[in-house]
Amino acid sequence: MENTFGYFAKDVAAFLDVTTSTLRRWSIELEKYNYHFERNDKDRRIYFERDFAALRELKKLIGNNVPFADAIKAVASTDIESKNIQQTPSVYDQEIRLSKREFEEVISEVARRTAEETAQAIQQRNEQLEKRLDNYQYALDESLKQRDEKLMETLNEMQESKQNEKRGFLSKLFGIK
Repeated sequence: MENTFGYFAKDVAAFLDVTTSTLRRWSIELEKYNYHFERNDKDRRIYFERDFAALRELKKLIGNNVPFADAIKAVASTDIESKNIQQTPSVYDQEIRLSKREFEEVISEVARRTAEETAQAIQQRNEQLEKRLDNYQYALDESLKQRDEKLMETLNEMQESKQNEKRGFLSKLFGIK
């Protein structure tokens, strides 16, 4: 049996429908009885085909009310690799197969949706920016209006003041009050 593709505990636990701590406990117990798991550079267990078969067998024995210690001994002493077993399915129990055309349709649909979503997001952002711009424009218009009103008041006051000065000069000149 060729051990070319291994799995980590999280995937194996999901496949076996047990917790990672249960898988770890089972693995430790099997190792006590000289069952060997491959390990990577970080000393993590790597589970291969033969390990899947052993762990499935262990789970089956435990499910059939075989005492845990006896189930561990039975699995550890069995030469799993010499049994006629089928290739282990992927730990991902659902596989989707698509033709090239179907795959291209899926990709096109995703791209179209992505383009539409992007366009909608841009449109929403533009609308937000337009609202902010309108608010700034309104505030600026109000500010300019107030400035213009004050300027006009000041100009009117200055003009009245000049007219009063002219009247005052003419009154003094001609003695008009």
